[in-house]
Amino acid sequence: MNTPAPTPDFAVGQLWRCTGRSLIETPTLLINRIDEHPLGGQIFHATVYGVRVRNPRLPGGIMDKLMHVPVTRTVLEQSATALEGTRPIDPIYQQGYREWKQAFDAGRAGSFGVPLATILEIIERGMNGEGR
Repeated sequence: MNTPAPTPDFAVGQLWRCTGRSLIETPTLLINRIDEHPLGGQIFHATVYGVRVRNPRLPGGIMDKLMHVPVTRTVLEQSATALEGTRPIDPIYQQGYREWKQAFDAGRAGSFGVPLATILEIIERGMNGEGR
């Protein structure tokens, strides 16, 4: 009988290597904060490094970091491939978190529940005015 692999314990300060959209995109995700969702579960507030998201508003047209990405445990379970270690939280997430929290409390924001590669695609399409 096969026993399922144990679910990792995700914690603030962990830096996880994740699956990207291509071989040249090697994202790492830093867990900055964990909130309990009022309906159950957790929301992980992360900064994601090592991405290659097209953004026409930036010099060079490529964004290599996402400052604040709210995700569910499912995202981490589907996307995290290896724990790289721990490090201090990145305060760069705080402005995005404050804006998200205000919108969340007003019922206008949520969290991503799809693999990180899909999140990157959604964000990139949104920044470039492309439909879904």
